[in-house]
Amino acid sequence: MINEKICEWLLENADAPIRYRVARELLIDYKLAKKIENDLLENVSVQFWMNKLKPQNPPQSNNMAHGSLDYFLENAMIKLTQLGLRAEFPRVADAARYYLEIMRNALLIKPFRKHCYCTGLDLIITSNMLTLGGFKDDKALQYMMGGLNELYEFARKGDCDIYLSPEERDKLKGVPPNYIGRHFTRPDLYDEHGMCWPLLYDVIGLTKLYGLCGPETDKKIDTVIDFISNDDFHNTIPDGYGVLVTKGRTKYYSHGWDPKYPGWFGVDEYIQNSANRSAHGSKSTGFVPKLLFFAIFIAAYPAALKTQWFAALLSRLNKYKTEDGTFLFPKEWLVEKTGYAVLGNHMSFGENRRKRNWLEIESTFYMQLLYQVAIKATLTLGG
Repeated sequence: MINEKICEWLLENADAPIRYRVARELLIDYKLAKKIENDLLENVSVQFWMNKLKPQNPPQSNNMAHGSLDYFLENAMIKLTQLGLRAEFPRVADAARYYLEIMRNALLIKPFRKHCYCTGLDLIITSNMLTLGGFKDDKALQYMMGGLNELYEFARKGDCDIYLSPEERDKLKGVPPNYIGRHFTRPDLYDEHGMCWPLLYDVIGLTKLYGLCGPETDKKIDTVIDFISNDDFHNTIPDGYGVLVTKGRTKYYSHGWDPKYPGWFGVDEYIQNSANRSAHGSKSTGFVPKLLFFAIFIAAYPAALKTQWFAALLSRLNKYKTEDGTFLFPKEWLVEKTGYAVLGNHMSFGENRRKRNWLEIESTFYMQLLYQVAIKATLTLGG
């Protein structure tokens, strides 16, 4: 539950991004949030990421949606929303104009989630990121709804068998050496339906459609989330989905990010593996920042709240509660570094990390935010 005393503590101690989000999202005090806006826009982190969202002229890359550097859309938009920014801010709207034009000029043909691989993935990411940012663009919404229909038709069958058999895989020609031995998706599935299986980007973007577009849309989203919230999905789908094989079986692409729950088969074990990874390098699996990032979004869906995973997560995180009711995570959990935001590389909420209590502030805000997201999903579940 939201603790008003803790919210007051955050308002007294935090920098502008957290104070703004506490006022607007936790206390639902829009007058107070408005008073904080100027401080928010002058915040060093906000200004840095605002500059990253707007592409240079000419753009830094032919593909500005997907990549690990700060200026790619998927990182800049996630980061700005993390800091409390959204489409209603004129500077955000101006910075995102490049991506709005991409959506408006996109040729939307069925299946929506196909096109060529690179274009299709770019549109999936761009539409989800614009939706996350609160942009009510007709073309982006059309793409999101069309893509959701395709995700739903695939997910409602409950079949995770999307891969070539070992015998079929051995017949492939020209496979790059770094792809040998990996799972390969069935070309016929992609040719007919496009990328009809859910990606991590969908889990993020669909949170903004859930509860807003009517019960029929909610039912489709529920079906997609149900599809990924079980043992079969986690046993069948390898990390990253594997390799996409396109028509003619002559081109191969690394898939992108799967929406598996980090630590699905054991949250405590996953967190321990993350500690081992920190101590011994990347040989151990598990990365708690990725787990924390995923949790904030998946908690928006009632299906996720009913899982043992979510109960185990809350149980573990509550061990970091202090006697004062605040929280204090290990500092490596709230990492801030260059890399993909969807993998947990940008977990700072904008606090000045020279402050003595920055870790306590960000840990506490994270937990209040997680509670708030789960409360909203619980109300939907109850309704």
